[in-house]
Amino acid sequence: MPCGRALRDIRSQLGVPDRWANRAHSAAVDHSPAAVVARLQPLLLAVHEALSAGVTVSAAIHAAHHWNPTADRHLDHQLVRREAMERLKPWGVHPEELSDPLLVRQLEFADISPGNLGLPMSGLILRTQTDVLRVWRSDDGELPAAATDGLRAFYRQAPSRQLQLDLDTRDDERPGPAHLALLWADTGGFLTRFDLVRPSGHLGRRVQVDWHVDLLPRLTLPAA
Repeated sequence: MPCGRALRDIRSQLGVPDRWANRAHSAAVDHSPAAVVARLQPLLLAVHEALSAGVTVSAAIHAAHHWNPTADRHLDHQLVRREAMERLKPWGVHPEELSDPLLVRQLEFADISPGNLGLPMSGLILRTQTDVLRVWRSDDGELPAAATDGLRAFYRQAPSRQLQLDLDTRDDERPGPAHLALLWADTGGFLTRFDLVRPSGHLGRRVQVDWHVDLLPRLTLPAA
């Protein structure tokens, strides 16, 4: 399969504008649940392992200090997040090492702004060529309400079915990477929720969901 530079050379020789190639690339990406899970499976497995390790670390720290996790759930969740960040570092690439940002997986840990207080996992963002994945703790399996400009912008995207059918998109409406949320929860030292969700806009504070997949029974997890 031609590499990025070879494709650019071919397009140049044929006189094909880059915007047409970008449009073809966007249209070719399948945003259905099965396709997304298959495309992101290695990353999803890594996140599952990282969160599981974080749950274990948090439980060990609380046990060592004789702390009750329910007394400060934010601390419990932040300890999980901190361990997950360390475990997921191999998925990150320093910006100076990126020869082509569109072809290299990149991991970002965004700062938690005042608008995200109360969302312990709001600072964990993983980016691939085709998708942006935000990881949040969610006991009820619901996405955080669209209460900030940042969340509303993240939720604002066309449904996957529309992307498959809308082949005549204007240049200024070309879809970028898909926005996805990974929702997790734990009980008794084990993950009890690991859901992949694709939002498709919002009505006021209420988030509209394109699709929602329970990954725990679907992912082939390595033996312990």
